[in-house]
Amino acid sequence: MIFQGLKLTILGMGVVFCFLVLLLLLIYLSTKLLAPFTAKEISLATAKKSARPRKKSTSSGDNVKLTAIISAAVAAHRARTRS
Repeated sequence: MIFQGLKLTILGMGVVFCFLVLLLLLIYLSTKLLAPFTAKEISLATAKKSARPRKKSTSSGDNVKLTAIISAAVAAHRARTRS
C-alpha cells in the first residue's frame, strides 16, 4: 500500500515537473518570436512620450490650499465620530 502511494506521488511530481519545463520552453519561445513586435511597441511608446507637452508643476499656493482642505475634512470627520 505504501509503495503504491509512493509511485503515485513520484508520478504526480514527474507530471508537474514536465509541465513546468514545457511552460518554460513555451515562454522562452514566445519571447523570441514576439521580440520584433515588442521593440516596435517600445519605440512607439517612447515617441508618444516625447511628443506630449509637459505638465506645469503645481505651485506652492495650490499645495497650501490642498493641505487646508484635507485638514478641514479630517477635523470634520473626527468631530462627527466623537459625538
